[in-house]
Amino acid sequence: MTLEVAERAAQPATKAATGILWVARMLYATNIRLRELEFAKRLCARTPIFLLDRHEAVSSQEQSFAAKLRLRMRLRTGGFGVIERGPITRFRMPVTAATGPVLNRVAARRNEGRILAAMREFGCDRVFHSNQFFFLPPEQRSYRYHFDLVDNFFGEWPDTMVGASRKAFLRDFMRRADTLSTMSHTMCDKVEAFTGRRPMYLPNSADVAGIAAWPRARAGLLRDKMGLNERRVVGFIGNHTMHFDGMEMLIDAWLPAHKANPRLALMIVGPGSAKLTKPRGLGVEQGIHVIGPVPATEVWDYFLASDLGVHTYQPNPITNDATPLNVVEFGASGKPMLGVNLTELSRINLPHVKLLPYDAAAWTRAFLDEESFAPPDQAKLGDAMQTFSWEENSKKLATAMEL
Repeated sequence: MTLEVAERAAQPATKAATGILWVARMLYATNIRLRELEFAKRLCARTPIFLLDRHEAVSSQEQSFAAKLRLRMRLRTGGFGVIERGPITRFRMPVTAATGPVLNRVAARRNEGRILAAMREFGCDRVFHSNQFFFLPPEQRSYRYHFDLVDNFFGEWPDTMVGASRKAFLRDFMRRADTLSTMSHTMCDKVEAFTGRRPMYLPNSADVAGIAAWPRARAGLLRDKMGLNERRVVGFIGNHTMHFDGMEMLIDAWLPAHKANPRLALMIVGPGSAKLTKPRGLGVEQGIHVIGPVPATEVWDYFLASDLGVHTYQPNPITNDATPLNVVEFGASGKPMLGVNLTELSRINLPHVKLLPYDAAAWTRAFLDEESFAPPDQAKLGDAMQTFSWEENSKKLATAMEL
């Protein structure tokens, strides 16, 4: 399809929205990504949202090839039904999962028919979509279509028959989208080079207004309860998808730093927190406080209880291109942070983040440097955080989808 055809397809709809059918990136995984939920829970105030979910219909933690085939067969044969009604109605329906030179388009056609049936059932005239192989919208269609690209996977597919077919499929439906977004400047550049279209920049964000109103006394009570009032508290709060990527390097940096300065304390927060510390027998004697998972209603206490945040993703094509959620959340909390020198973090140059190489010795020196704990310029940081507000970016998405 030519770019001119894509531009004609992108002409805005004129009628008011009647509902959005929402197809999330992690449809075949164990959860829905926080990014999509944050957008959905704000957009549902403007129009009903119908979220395709399968988590009460079928679940699989297995990773073997045979297990994946069994999962896909169960997805294909599952029935249509509503799981939960509300401003965001969760429903399930049969879906076909396949990739490859032929099967991805066959599966996409089947899913397109099911999408249309679900839209008729719920009375929708919009689709929000972030699952890269789920379906291929036709060039001529009766609904408005927005695609949100979350990860840079297409740049890593090899130049094989399978890789070429995946790239062609992805390029085709991104060109057909009425509107297109992604979560970093780096990804905007790559999508433009890949498709000839410049996507909307919708970065991963934080509830900036919510954290501004959060009672600070709760963080003080938490520090007091943990006996950390006289300590320099470093917060490692697992990112929402790759929870503890880079923890090995962090621990290697932490142990000599704590030995040199026993006032340092490390809080490790999130599911699977003890994955590396428990086998090594590490704990409070090394200044490491393993918190484990905490409710979403309490996680801000841990951001605010930290004197310094850390983000330790190991550099690779996906992490380099991302805007990590916990980096934004520490910024919304007004806290200084140490981060790995990833491409997008270097590009956005946030005032609270000091970038370091992925090297344990460099991080040890940073932990022992009092300047690492110096509070950032709050006025400058507050201005920067307005770009990373779920509320503001949801308004941009709503405008793009003509809500």
